[in-house]
Order: sequence, then C-alpha cells, then structure tokens
Amino acid sequence: MDVKFCYIKEEFFTKNSDFINMLDAGSSVKQSHRTHLCIQVESHNGKYYIPLRNNLGDEIRKFGRVGHAVPSQSREKAGLDYRYALLIDDDSYIEWQNERKIPKAQYNKIEKEFNEIKKEFGVYLNGYIKAYKKQRIDREPLYRVSSLRNFTI
Repeated sequence: MDVKFCYIKEEFFTKNSDFINMLDAGSSVKQSHRTHLCIQVESHNGKYYIPLRNNLGDEIRKFGRVGHAVPSQSREKAGLDYRYALLIDDDSYIEWQNERKIPKAQYNKIEKEFNEIKKEFGVYLNGYIKAYKKQRIDREPLYRVSSLRNFTI
C-alpha cells in the first residue's frame, strides 16, 4: 500500500459528536481540516486514520510509544499520534489529498519509514485490544486517552 493522506469529512465528526477523547473536540470544522495518514492494518481488517499533529511531543513516553515523530523545519515536535487514530471503514467520509499538503521533508520521512510506522501502530493496536479485553483501558496510561475506545475492534 502506498502512503495516502486524507482529510476526514466534517460529516463524520458531526455524526459522531458524542465520541470521547477526540482531537479538536467540539470543532468539526477544525477536525475535518487535519491531515491524516491512512493505514490499513491487515490483521484487524480495518482502515485506520492516524492524525498528524503539530505538537506530538516525545514519541516514546515512560509508559510506551504514543506515536511517530515527523518533525518539520517550523514544527520540531510534529508527529503521527497513534492514540488518536480513527477506525473508519466507510470511504464516503474520506477526502483524499490529491496534492501534498505537508512539507516535503515530512512527506519523505513518512514515505521512507512507512513500514516502520505500520509496524509500530500494529503494536499499539494489539496492546490496546489486549488492554480492552482485560478491561484495563482506564488503568493503562498508554490507552487512557485513546480515541479507539469509540469503536468496536
């Protein structure tokens, strides 16, 4: 699969305004203008959209990996945040980017490290599912703020 970037249409956020732990909560316009990286995780047969944030902070925290750093010249702490990934299987909510909307350096880094990003996200997702099955989401700092809790995985 190639590297694909998209926007998630405002309609998705409006329809799901009751979701918790969402980036830009309460602002469907802002939510729909955030660039997301599409990753299809084959082991779970779902399409996941990982947001690119201006301020990811440290990609690895004392409790585990929260994302993948993708700094730019003007945003040193930018990165993909696995905690706020969205599971969307209805392509009608997706607006693909036909032209690159992020700096070339960020795009090149994501393209070069795409397989690594997929693997890292797979580890995060598997950990989330394990914590969910053990009913430990609220006790695990790595998953406590995850947007994945809005979906049946």
